[in-house]
Amino acid sequence: MLGIIGATQAQSQNKGQIRQDQTTVITHQSQDNGFKDVKLEELNEKVQAAIRALAESYEIDSLQFNEAKQITKVEATKKDDQSKKTFYFDVEGNEITMDTTSEQAEKTDESKEVK
Repeated sequence: MLGIIGATQAQSQNKGQIRQDQTTVITHQSQDNGFKDVKLEELNEKVQAAIRALAESYEIDSLQFNEAKQITKVEATKKDDQSKKTFYFDVEGNEITMDTTSEQAEKTDESKEVK
């Protein structure tokens, strides 16, 4: 009898761990937001120029690109005080905020619907 109870409890704990692992994976995927790793040379000239200018004051930690939104995400560390910051650039190489990005994406979607 005790063996059956012990096996049932162990099975319940394993299911709990699996659920936790699945939640972790789902959370990680949703934080991705469509950004994929990219090399500097794969970006257009305007974005490359903006990143090179940024590199004068920051060490570039990672480059990612969201093809659907046409946004480049740059994670960087400031050279003088080692603070970390995330920058976002549009296809013209202009720095944008994610709030602006959401608005731009909505405007783009609306303009597609109007045509």
